[in-house]
Amino acid sequence: MAQKQPEKPTPAPIYRSPAEDWVTAALEWAGGKLLTLGIAGTLVCAVALIYYAMRFAQISIPSPEEATRFGDIISQFGTYFTVSLLVFGIGMAIVFWGDIALGAVLFLVALLFFFAPQWAPVVGFVSESPNDLSRAAIDQLGRGGLYLGVVAMVLQAVDAFIRLRNRAIYGARGDLMKYGKGIKEESDYRNVFMGKCWQLPFCRKFVRERCPIYHSRRTCWKERVGCMCEEQVIRDAMEGKTIPRDAVAAAKFIPYNRRLTPGQKAERCRQCVIYNEHQRHKYRLAVPLTFVFIGGLYALLHEQLLTGTHQIMRNFDTAMANITVKSAIDTGQRGTIGAAPGIIEEFVLVAVVLFVFSQLMRFVEFAIFKLKV
Repeated sequence: MAQKQPEKPTPAPIYRSPAEDWVTAALEWAGGKLLTLGIAGTLVCAVALIYYAMRFAQISIPSPEEATRFGDIISQFGTYFTVSLLVFGIGMAIVFWGDIALGAVLFLVALLFFFAPQWAPVVGFVSESPNDLSRAAIDQLGRGGLYLGVVAMVLQAVDAFIRLRNRAIYGARGDLMKYGKGIKEESDYRNVFMGKCWQLPFCRKFVRERCPIYHSRRTCWKERVGCMCEEQVIRDAMEGKTIPRDAVAAAKFIPYNRRLTPGQKAERCRQCVIYNEHQRHKYRLAVPLTFVFIGGLYALLHEQLLTGTHQIMRNFDTAMANITVKSAIDTGQRGTIGAAPGIIEEFVLVAVVLFVFSQLMRFVEFAIFKLKV
Protein backbone atom coordinates (compact mmCIF):
# COMPACT_ATOMS: atom_id res chain seq x y z
CA MET A 1 0.00 0.00 0.00
CA ALA A 2 1.42 3.38 -1.03
CA GLN A 3 2.59 5.57 1.79
CA LYS A 4 1.12 9.03 2.12
CA GLN A 5 3.57 11.72 1.08
CA PRO A 6 4.28 14.52 3.56
CA GLU A 7 2.05 17.47 2.77
CA LYS A 8 3.60 20.58 1.33
CA PRO A 9 3.21 23.64 3.57
CA THR A 10 0.62 26.19 2.51
CA PRO A 11 2.08 29.61 1.67
CA ALA A 12 1.23 32.18 4.29
CA PRO A 13 -0.29 35.43 3.01
CA ILE A 14 2.12 38.35 2.86
CA TYR A 15 0.80 41.51 4.48
CA ARG A 16 2.38 44.86 3.66
CA SER A 17 1.68 48.27 5.07
CA PRO A 18 0.12 50.99 2.89
CA ALA A 19 3.47 52.79 2.87
CA GLU A 20 5.23 49.71 1.51
CA ASP A 21 2.56 49.30 -1.16
CA TRP A 22 2.93 52.96 -2.14
CA VAL A 23 6.72 52.70 -2.41
CA THR A 24 6.45 49.51 -4.47
CA ALA A 25 3.91 51.07 -6.81
CA ALA A 26 6.03 54.21 -7.16
CA LEU A 27 9.14 52.19 -8.00
CA GLU A 28 7.27 50.10 -10.54
CA TRP A 29 5.87 53.23 -12.18
CA ALA A 30 9.26 54.99 -12.20
CA GLY A 31 11.04 51.88 -13.46
CA GLY A 32 8.60 51.47 -16.34
CA LYS A 33 8.94 55.13 -17.35
CA LEU A 34 12.74 55.03 -17.14
CA LEU A 35 12.85 51.83 -19.18
CA THR A 36 10.62 53.30 -21.89
CA LEU A 37 12.57 56.56 -21.93
CA GLY A 38 15.89 54.71 -22.04
CA ILE A 39 14.84 52.48 -24.94
CA ALA A 40 13.47 55.43 -26.93
CA GLY A 41 16.53 57.60 -26.28
CA THR A 42 18.92 54.77 -27.09
CA LEU A 43 17.21 54.01 -30.40
CA VAL A 44 17.01 57.67 -31.47
CA CYS A 45 20.64 58.43 -30.60
CA ALA A 46 21.90 55.16 -32.11
CA VAL A 47 20.05 55.88 -35.37
CA ALA A 48 21.47 59.43 -35.41
CA LEU A 49 25.03 58.19 -34.87
CA ILE A 50 24.66 55.52 -37.54
CA TYR A 51 23.21 58.13 -39.92
CA TYR A 52 26.22 60.41 -39.42
CA ALA A 53 28.59 57.47 -39.79
CA MET A 54 27.00 56.49 -43.12
CA ARG A 55 26.81 60.08 -44.34
CA PHE A 56 30.43 60.92 -43.69
CA ALA A 57 31.50 57.58 -45.14
CA GLN A 58 30.05 58.65 -48.51
CA ILE A 59 31.32 62.22 -48.76
CA SER A 60 34.74 63.80 -48.77
CA ILE A 61 36.21 65.18 -45.59
CA PRO A 62 34.82 68.69 -45.02
CA SER A 63 36.80 71.76 -44.09
CA PRO A 64 38.44 71.91 -40.64
CA GLU A 65 35.70 74.25 -39.39
CA GLU A 66 32.94 71.94 -40.56
CA ALA A 67 34.81 68.91 -39.23
CA THR A 68 34.96 70.55 -35.80
CA ARG A 69 31.27 71.45 -35.90
CA PHE A 70 30.17 67.97 -36.97
CA GLY A 71 32.56 66.47 -34.44
CA ASP A 72 30.82 68.43 -31.68
CA ILE A 73 27.42 67.21 -32.90
CA ILE A 74 28.63 63.60 -32.92
CA SER A 75 30.09 64.02 -29.43
CA GLN A 76 26.80 65.49 -28.20
CA PHE A 77 24.76 62.63 -29.63
CA GLY A 78 27.30 60.23 -28.11
CA THR A 79 26.71 61.76 -24.68
CA TYR A 80 22.94 61.50 -25.12
CA PHE A 81 23.37 57.90 -26.26
CA THR A 82 25.44 57.00 -23.19
CA VAL A 83 22.95 58.67 -20.83
CA SER A 84 20.05 56.88 -22.55
CA LEU A 85 21.81 53.53 -22.17
CA LEU A 86 22.39 54.20 -18.47
CA VAL A 87 18.72 55.17 -18.01
CA PHE A 88 17.80 51.96 -19.84
CA GLY A 89 20.02 49.98 -17.46
CA ILE A 90 18.50 51.62 -14.37
CA GLY A 91 14.98 51.02 -15.65
CA MET A 92 15.77 47.38 -16.36
CA ALA A 93 17.20 47.02 -12.85
CA ILE A 94 14.06 48.45 -11.21
CA VAL A 95 11.56 46.49 -13.30
CA PHE A 96 13.39 43.16 -13.39
CA TRP A 97 15.34 43.25 -10.10
CA GLY A 98 16.04 39.74 -8.83
CA ASP A 99 15.57 38.14 -12.25
CA ILE A 100 18.39 35.73 -13.00
CA ALA A 101 18.66 37.02 -16.59
CA LEU A 102 18.95 40.74 -15.70
CA GLY A 103 22.74 40.92 -15.57
CA ALA A 104 23.17 38.69 -18.62
CA VAL A 105 20.77 40.76 -20.76
CA LEU A 106 22.43 44.05 -19.83
CA PHE A 107 25.87 42.59 -20.46
CA LEU A 108 24.83 41.24 -23.89
CA VAL A 109 23.41 44.64 -24.88
CA ALA A 110 26.65 46.25 -23.67
CA LEU A 111 28.70 43.84 -25.79
CA LEU A 112 26.51 44.55 -28.83
CA PHE A 113 27.32 48.26 -28.74
CA PHE A 114 30.87 47.81 -27.46
CA PHE A 115 31.79 45.83 -30.59
CA ALA A 116 29.98 48.25 -32.93
CA PRO A 117 33.30 49.31 -34.55
CA GLN A 118 33.78 45.66 -35.55
CA TRP A 119 30.31 44.79 -36.88
CA ALA A 120 29.39 48.17 -38.38
CA PRO A 121 31.48 47.60 -41.57
CA VAL A 122 29.95 44.13 -41.97
CA VAL A 123 26.40 45.46 -42.26
CA GLY A 124 27.49 48.37 -44.47
CA PHE A 125 27.12 51.25 -42.01
CA VAL A 126 30.67 52.43 -42.71
CA SER A 127 33.28 51.68 -45.34
CA GLU A 128 36.25 49.39 -44.88
CA SER A 129 38.46 52.42 -44.20
CA PRO A 130 36.18 55.04 -42.63
CA ASN A 131 37.31 58.62 -42.21
CA ASP A 132 37.74 60.22 -38.81
CA LEU A 133 34.18 61.55 -38.47
CA SER A 134 32.58 58.29 -39.58
CA ARG A 135 34.76 56.31 -37.20
CA ALA A 136 34.06 58.75 -34.36
CA ALA A 137 30.30 58.26 -34.75
CA ILE A 138 30.61 54.48 -34.52
CA ASP A 139 33.08 54.73 -31.64
CA GLN A 140 30.41 56.57 -29.63
CA LEU A 141 28.33 53.39 -29.74
CA GLY A 142 31.28 51.45 -28.36
CA ARG A 143 31.79 53.96 -25.56
CA GLY A 144 28.14 53.71 -24.53
CA GLY A 145 28.43 49.93 -24.48
CA LEU A 146 31.46 50.22 -22.21
CA TYR A 147 29.55 52.31 -19.66
CA LEU A 148 26.56 49.97 -19.78
CA GLY A 149 28.95 47.08 -19.17
CA VAL A 150 30.15 48.83 -16.01
CA VAL A 151 26.52 49.24 -14.88
CA ALA A 152 25.88 45.54 -15.56
CA MET A 153 28.93 44.61 -13.48
CA VAL A 154 27.83 46.85 -10.60
CA LEU A 155 24.29 45.44 -10.66
CA GLN A 156 25.67 41.90 -10.66
CA ALA A 157 27.88 42.72 -7.69
CA VAL A 158 25.05 44.41 -5.74
CA ASP A 159 22.61 41.58 -6.48
CA ALA A 160 25.19 38.98 -5.45
CA PHE A 161 25.99 40.89 -2.23
CA ILE A 162 22.31 41.20 -1.24
CA ARG A 163 21.60 37.55 -1.96
CA LEU A 164 24.71 36.43 -0.09
CA ARG A 165 23.90 38.62 2.90
CA ASN A 166 20.24 37.56 3.12
CA ARG A 167 20.99 33.87 2.80
CA ALA A 168 23.93 34.03 5.22
CA ILE A 169 21.80 35.82 7.85
CA TYR A 170 18.33 34.35 7.34
CA GLY A 171 19.03 31.09 5.53
CA ALA A 172 15.75 29.50 4.42
CA ARG A 173 13.55 31.27 6.98
CA GLY A 174 11.77 33.13 4.22
CA ASP A 175 10.97 29.86 2.46
CA LEU A 176 8.09 27.49 3.21
CA MET A 177 8.65 25.40 6.33
CA LYS A 178 6.35 22.72 7.71
CA TYR A 179 8.24 21.38 10.72
CA GLY A 180 9.10 23.93 13.38
CA LYS A 181 7.43 26.82 11.58
CA GLY A 182 7.06 29.76 13.97
CA ILE A 183 9.47 28.27 16.53
CA LYS A 184 11.59 30.97 18.16
CA GLU A 185 15.26 30.63 18.88
CA GLU A 186 16.13 29.48 22.38
CA SER A 187 17.57 32.15 24.68
CA ASP A 188 20.24 29.86 26.12
CA TYR A 189 21.29 28.22 22.85
CA ARG A 190 24.81 27.64 21.60
CA ASN A 191 24.83 28.33 17.88
CA VAL A 192 27.92 26.33 16.99
CA PHE A 193 29.07 26.85 13.42
CA MET A 194 28.50 23.62 11.45
CA GLY A 195 27.41 22.04 14.72
CA LYS A 196 25.04 19.15 15.37
CA CYS A 197 21.28 19.63 15.66
CA TRP A 198 21.44 20.00 19.45
CA GLN A 199 24.06 22.75 19.06
CA LEU A 200 21.75 24.94 16.96
CA PRO A 201 19.36 27.66 18.24
CA PHE A 202 16.12 25.72 17.70
CA CYS A 203 16.99 22.83 20.02
CA ARG A 204 14.61 23.14 22.99
CA LYS A 205 16.14 22.47 26.39
CA PHE A 206 13.29 20.38 27.84
CA VAL A 207 13.46 18.08 24.79
CA ARG A 208 17.25 17.95 24.64
CA GLU A 209 17.55 16.59 28.18
CA ARG A 210 15.49 13.53 27.17
CA CYS A 211 16.51 13.30 23.52
CA PRO A 212 18.24 10.07 22.38
CA ILE A 213 19.82 11.97 19.47
CA TYR A 214 21.52 14.35 21.90
CA HIS A 215 22.74 11.68 24.31
CA SER A 216 24.01 9.49 21.46
CA ARG A 217 25.87 12.52 20.05
CA ARG A 218 24.32 12.08 16.61
CA THR A 219 22.33 14.40 14.34
CA CYS A 220 18.65 14.25 13.47
CA TRP A 221 19.21 14.82 9.74
CA LYS A 222 21.47 11.77 9.52
CA GLU A 223 19.09 9.59 11.51
CA ARG A 224 16.09 11.04 9.59
CA VAL A 225 14.18 11.52 12.83
CA GLY A 226 14.02 14.40 15.30
CA CYS A 227 12.00 16.50 17.69
CA MET A 228 10.41 18.64 14.97
CA CYS A 229 9.13 15.88 12.72
CA GLU A 230 8.64 12.77 14.90
CA GLU A 231 5.83 12.77 17.43
CA GLN A 232 7.38 9.93 19.44
CA VAL A 233 10.40 12.08 20.38
CA ILE A 234 8.15 14.81 21.81
CA ARG A 235 5.90 12.28 23.56
CA ASP A 236 8.88 10.65 25.29
CA ALA A 237 10.15 14.05 26.42
CA MET A 238 6.74 15.10 27.76
CA GLU A 239 6.36 11.82 29.62
CA GLY A 240 9.81 12.23 31.17
CA LYS A 241 11.22 9.05 29.66
CA THR A 242 14.69 8.35 30.99
CA ILE A 243 17.44 8.15 28.34
CA PRO A 244 20.82 6.60 29.21
CA ARG A 245 23.76 9.00 29.23
CA ASP A 246 25.92 6.47 27.43
CA ALA A 247 26.09 7.23 23.69
CA VAL A 248 25.84 3.58 22.60
CA ALA A 249 22.94 2.81 24.93
CA ALA A 250 21.12 6.04 24.07
CA ALA A 251 21.25 5.21 20.35
CA LYS A 252 18.95 2.23 20.98
CA PHE A 253 16.19 4.61 22.10
CA ILE A 254 16.08 6.52 18.79
CA PRO A 255 12.52 5.97 17.44
CA TYR A 256 12.77 5.00 13.77
CA ASN A 257 9.46 5.38 11.93
CA ARG A 258 9.12 2.24 9.79
CA ARG A 259 5.98 3.50 8.09
CA LEU A 260 7.82 6.13 6.06
CA THR A 261 10.20 5.53 3.18
CA PRO A 262 13.71 7.04 3.16
CA GLY A 263 12.53 9.54 0.56
CA GLN A 264 9.64 10.66 2.74
CA LYS A 265 11.96 11.06 5.71
CA ALA A 266 14.37 13.12 3.60
CA GLU A 267 11.47 15.36 2.57
CA ARG A 268 10.69 15.97 6.24
CA CYS A 269 14.25 17.17 6.75
CA ARG A 270 13.98 19.57 3.80
CA GLN A 271 10.96 21.21 5.47
CA CYS A 272 12.46 21.42 8.97
CA VAL A 273 13.81 24.63 10.53
CA ILE A 274 16.66 22.79 12.27
CA TYR A 275 17.97 21.21 9.08
CA ASN A 276 17.63 24.50 7.22
CA GLU A 277 19.64 26.23 9.94
CA HIS A 278 22.29 23.61 9.21
CA GLN A 279 21.98 24.52 5.51
CA ARG A 280 22.52 28.17 6.39
CA HIS A 281 25.81 27.22 8.02
CA LYS A 282 26.75 25.30 4.87
CA TYR A 283 26.06 28.40 2.80
CA ARG A 284 28.17 30.59 5.09
CA LEU A 285 30.99 28.12 4.58
CA ALA A 286 30.48 27.83 0.81
CA VAL A 287 30.55 31.60 0.17
CA PRO A 288 34.16 32.30 1.27
CA LEU A 289 35.35 29.01 -0.23
CA THR A 290 33.84 29.95 -3.60
CA PHE A 291 35.28 33.46 -3.36
CA VAL A 292 38.74 32.13 -2.53
CA PHE A 293 38.47 29.57 -5.35
CA ILE A 294 37.50 32.14 -8.01
CA GLY A 295 39.91 34.75 -6.65
CA GLY A 296 42.71 32.20 -6.49
CA LEU A 297 42.15 31.13 -10.08
CA TYR A 298 42.12 34.76 -11.18
CA ALA A 299 45.37 35.52 -9.34
CA LEU A 300 47.24 32.34 -10.31
CA LEU A 301 46.10 32.27 -13.94
CA HIS A 302 45.86 36.02 -14.49
CA GLU A 303 48.45 36.20 -17.26
CA GLN A 304 47.03 33.18 -19.08
CA LEU A 305 43.44 34.43 -18.72
CA LEU A 306 44.37 37.94 -19.86
CA THR A 307 46.29 36.58 -22.85
CA GLY A 308 43.40 34.27 -23.72
CA THR A 309 40.90 37.14 -23.47
CA HIS A 310 43.10 39.28 -25.69
CA GLN A 311 43.47 36.48 -28.23
CA ILE A 312 39.72 35.83 -28.35
CA MET A 313 38.95 39.54 -28.80
CA ARG A 314 41.64 39.89 -31.46
CA ASN A 315 40.43 36.82 -33.35
CA PHE A 316 36.88 38.14 -33.23
CA ASP A 317 38.02 41.59 -34.34
CA THR A 318 40.04 40.18 -37.23
CA ALA A 319 37.28 37.79 -38.30
CA MET A 320 34.70 40.59 -38.35
CA ALA A 321 37.05 42.85 -40.32
CA ASN A 322 38.01 40.13 -42.81
CA ILE A 323 34.37 39.58 -43.75
CA THR A 324 34.41 42.90 -45.60
CA VAL A 325 37.78 42.36 -47.29
CA LYS A 326 37.50 41.70 -50.99
CA SER A 327 41.13 40.70 -51.37
CA ALA A 328 42.90 38.13 -49.26
CA ILE A 329 46.22 39.94 -49.52
CA ASP A 330 45.84 42.18 -46.46
CA THR A 331 43.49 40.08 -44.30
CA GLY A 332 46.07 39.82 -41.55
CA GLN A 333 46.20 43.57 -41.07
CA ARG A 334 42.51 44.30 -40.66
CA GLY A 335 42.14 44.00 -36.88
CA THR A 336 41.82 47.05 -34.64
CA ILE A 337 42.76 45.31 -31.35
CA GLY A 338 46.35 45.97 -30.31
CA ALA A 339 49.14 43.42 -30.33
CA ALA A 340 49.37 43.32 -26.51
CA PRO A 341 46.65 43.12 -23.82
CA GLY A 342 45.47 46.45 -22.45
CA ILE A 343 42.87 48.03 -20.20
CA ILE A 344 39.98 46.86 -22.39
CA GLU A 345 41.01 43.21 -22.10
CA GLU A 346 41.44 43.61 -18.32
CA PHE A 347 37.98 45.14 -18.06
CA VAL A 348 36.40 42.32 -20.07
CA LEU A 349 38.24 39.70 -18.00
CA VAL A 350 37.10 41.24 -14.69
CA ALA A 351 33.53 41.43 -16.01
CA VAL A 352 33.61 37.76 -17.00
CA VAL A 353 35.08 36.73 -13.63
CA LEU A 354 32.41 38.67 -11.72
CA PHE A 355 29.70 37.19 -13.91
CA VAL A 356 31.02 33.66 -13.35
CA PHE A 357 31.24 34.25 -9.58
CA SER A 358 27.68 35.61 -9.46
CA GLN A 359 26.26 32.70 -11.44
CA LEU A 360 28.26 30.18 -9.41
CA MET A 361 26.86 31.62 -6.18
CA ARG A 362 23.35 31.35 -7.63
CA PHE A 363 24.05 27.69 -8.31
CA VAL A 364 25.38 27.19 -4.76
CA GLU A 365 22.28 28.90 -3.35
CA PHE A 366 20.01 26.72 -5.48
CA ALA A 367 21.85 23.54 -4.48
CA ILE A 368 21.82 24.31 -0.74
CA PHE A 369 18.40 25.93 -0.24
CA LYS A 370 16.34 24.34 -3.02
CA LEU A 371 17.87 20.93 -3.65
CA LYS A 372 18.97 20.78 0.02
CA VAL A 373 22.17 18.89 -0.74
